[in-house]
Amino acid sequence: MNTYYSKRDNNKKQGLIFTCLLLFLAMVCLIVNYAVNHLVSWSMYPVGALLVIWATVIPLLVMKKNKATGSFLGFGITILPFLFLIQYLSPGKGWFIPLALPIALLCIAALGITLLALKYLNISKWYGAAIAVLLFGVLLNFLVGKIVDRYINKQDINDTARYVTIFGSALLTLLLGAIGYIKGRKKRI
Repeated sequence: MNTYYSKRDNNKKQGLIFTCLLLFLAMVCLIVNYAVNHLVSWSMYPVGALLVIWATVIPLLVMKKNKATGSFLGFGITILPFLFLIQYLSPGKGWFIPLALPIALLCIAALGITLLALKYLNISKWYGAAIAVLLFGVLLNFLVGKIVDRYINKQDINDTARYVTIFGSALLTLLLGAIGYIKGRKKRI
């Protein structure tokens, strides 16, 4: 038997099983919500989350090539509508544009940069990890803190915990980069 077709069929089966499982979970949430409340309300939170999970995971299961890109696109396309759905369903309004949107876009950008670096820069996993820690632990940590500070109109917040985590992340970035450098030198020798 041709292993290409059997592997491809296996991927399709895994994708179908995963899809059916998530549909089952979504239906359970909807049925329980309707049975208890006689309307569909809170079940939209898990159903929306299951949709984000499906769009993120299904490319990993069924795509032959560019799985990480497909997963990234699935996540990136579905996370913003999901956050908007949360705002729509929750009693607190007006936080999507000033708070969730910039934070989500920054996270999507950092994830995209990390994936591009790993795919196209031909760097070791150690350097890739250093880039991810630098982007998420240092840059995003700082920027998200500023966005949150602006949203809650606080200028005098004690940011000690944030700066400690930024400093720790910077040290971890240097450590991962050093390990990548040392391991790279050993390979060349």
